[in-house]
Formats: sequence, structure tokens, C-alpha cells
Amino acid sequence: MKYFRDEFDTLLDSINNENDELTDLRKKSFENFIDKGLPTNKWEDWQFTNFSFIEKGDFRLSSLSDAVELTGLLPGRIPNTYLIVSINGYYQPNLSDIPDEAKVASGADHFSSDFNYQSLKSVQSHQDRGLNPFYMLNTSMMNSGLSIHIKDNAKITKPIQIIYLTTSITSEIMNHPRFVFQFGNNSEATVVEHYIGSTSTPYFNNSVTKVELGENSFVNHIRIQEESEMSHHVANTFYDLNKDSNLNVNSVSLGSSLFRHNIKLKFCGDSSSADYSALSLINDQQHHDQHIIVEHMSDACQSNQLFKYILSDQSSGVFNGKVIVEEHTKRTDASQSNKNLVLSPSALMNANPQLEIYAEDVKCSHGSTTGQIDPEALFYLKSRGLGHEKSMELIMNGFISDILELIKNEDIGEYLNKIASQQLEKILK
Repeated sequence: MKYFRDEFDTLLDSINNENDELTDLRKKSFENFIDKGLPTNKWEDWQFTNFSFIEKGDFRLSSLSDAVELTGLLPGRIPNTYLIVSINGYYQPNLSDIPDEAKVASGADHFSSDFNYQSLKSVQSHQDRGLNPFYMLNTSMMNSGLSIHIKDNAKITKPIQIIYLTTSITSEIMNHPRFVFQFGNNSEATVVEHYIGSTSTPYFNNSVTKVELGENSFVNHIRIQEESEMSHHVANTFYDLNKDSNLNVNSVSLGSSLFRHNIKLKFCGDSSSADYSALSLINDQQHHDQHIIVEHMSDACQSNQLFKYILSDQSSGVFNGKVIVEEHTKRTDASQSNKNLVLSPSALMNANPQLEIYAEDVKCSHGSTTGQIDPEALFYLKSRGLGHEKSMELIMNGFISDILELIKNEDIGEYLNKIASQQLEKILK
């Protein structure tokens, strides 16, 4: 843990254009992080994930010298999208293309303009609800990221793709990006939050994303985790839905040796809806842990969750999902489903779907299934002349198809199908 203290002190010494309130926030958040420490297997919500590599590591905060100039094509580029690029934690305006309906701030401007999202009061209110130390670490060391504000009544027809690229690093770095996405009343937009790694050097990304939907807004949030296999990726994502808003989230995670994603989705206004689908495809010794809390606090709200994992070799996965229906809410409709396909006797999946219902006028369901490929289905395909590998590929594609079919944008769907197919090929080898 000493390197965190050293890097934090170095960060404070380098800051010269921040107001005292923000600096004070950093200091108090860091002390909270040190007091709390990194999660251990004695923490119930973290018991299946080992963070010792991060604790014993020696990551340094990225510096300006890490802002390498990109050579060749930008990896992960999805056609027909607006583009925002960050390389090794540094925003690249020369590579970015931003729609007129969006206001984007980065760096010190971002942290100052969105201080209500970083404020100590906000942090403390989240901490009272059991917020984890990685959020505190991000708040104290947030060194990159940006805010996007979509104007009221704006209808942005092309998706906005944010590529957060880690590449060509020569030593072990860490970044703590803070993203804020605000969607105005009656707005419509799609944002692709895309993490990519192209390096064999270990690194650590610890991100926080806050998404606020205005009244009667319609938002698609695509999250793609395609980090290097040598990386560690921890994320906290918060969604606040106001009256009559609609949210669709599609999350695909393929990379990183260690991936932990904490998701909190809160219904702040009546008659809003959220659909959350997530796909994780892992092999070797990868570990993917996703923890979601959906809080129904308003009337006539609907939430649907679908999480799917395919695990092979010695990989391991965790799904921990909780739906909370608060007292006095009416006409809540919530469903939660987790389905896992385990391809190896050495692979391990831990699943824990939960419901907490404090109201009567509800319609809620949840369930989880974990199993292997059906031998009868495999035998049937092979009896039709298909080889073993092709038969396995067809079954796995069928297993993930209902997730990928939820992607309505053709270009995004084509990209996700491509990288999912490439990952399945690795799993089959």
C-alpha cells in the first residue's frame, strides 16, 4: 500500500490549478481509503476476489511522458460514430470528433465543472451506503476522464464512442478516470465506453462512471472491456433515472486478468425503465466479478437484468445481484437472470441473485443457472457431420446470441460480434 501513499503525495505536489475544496476532497477520500484498506476475503461482497496483486504492486500514476503519439490505426474504432480518445490517461482532442449537441470537458475543467459529482457530500452519502474503497481511491487520485453533457431535447443520431486506450507503456502505470454523463430532458443518445489495452506491460485502471438521465430521456450505454490480459480493471458505475426515462445498457467484458465491476442503478422518478445485459467470456486464469444493485425507489418502474458468462480453463467468475424494492413504492416490475456455461472442470462460477422487497404491489423474479454444454446437443450436431470444435462454437454462439441481439445499432453489433467470435476461438483452443 506504500506506493499509493507515494503516488498520492506526488499528485498533490504536481497540482497547481485546483481549488482548495477539491484538494480537501482528495485528501479526505484518500484517508478514508487508507483506513478502509483493500477488500479481503472476509468482506462478504468481495470474498471471491483476490486483490493481493494490486496491493503488492508498484503502479505509478501515468505522466505526460506516457502520452505517446499513436502510430497506425486506432484500435477498436467503430464506424459511423462520433469519437473521443484518451491514450494512457490523456485526452486527445486532435483525434476526437464531438457532436454540437454535446458539451465536453476534460482535465481540471471537468473536475471543476462537475464538482457536484465529486463533492465531499456526495462521496459521504455514497459511503454511508457502503461504498467501496476503490471509489475512494478514484476520488482521491482521479487524474483523467471527462464529462459529457447532452442538451435538453437533443437527438444525437450517431453514437458517441469513447476509447480509453492503454498502449506502448514501458513501466507499470495506473489511471483513475472519472466519467460523468448527463443526458438532458427529452434527449436521446448512445454512448460507447470502450476500454482497450495493447501492451504486455501490467497496468491498473480504476474507473468511476456516473450516468444521469433527465426526464423523458432515452439512453443507450454500451460498455466494452477489452483490456490487455496483463491488466487489472476495477470499475464503479452509477445510474440515476429520473421520471419517464429509459435506459438500455449492454456490457461486454473479455479482457483483463482481474475485472471487478460494481454497478448501482437507482430509480429516482416514476415510470422509468432500465434493461441491463452483460456478457463475460473468459479463459486461462482470468477472474471476472460483477456486482449489481438495482434500487426501486419510485412508482411504476421496470428493470430487467440478464448476465451471462462462458468460462473455460482455470478461469473464475462471480455474479452478485440484488434488487431492492423500497417501502411504499407501487407497481414495481423487476426481473433478474444469470446463466453460466462452464467448459472446464477447473473453471469456477459463484452466483448469488437476491431480492429485498419492502412493498406489496410488486412483480419480481430472479434466478441463476450454471452448467456444462448439453452432451445430447453436442452429439446431435456431430451426428450431422460437424466436427467437435464447430459444434462447440455453434452451441456457444447460440448461448450468447440473445445478449448480442439486444444491440440495436448495426455497426456496434457487428463489432461486438467480431470480438466475441475471436474470444470464443481462443476459448476453444
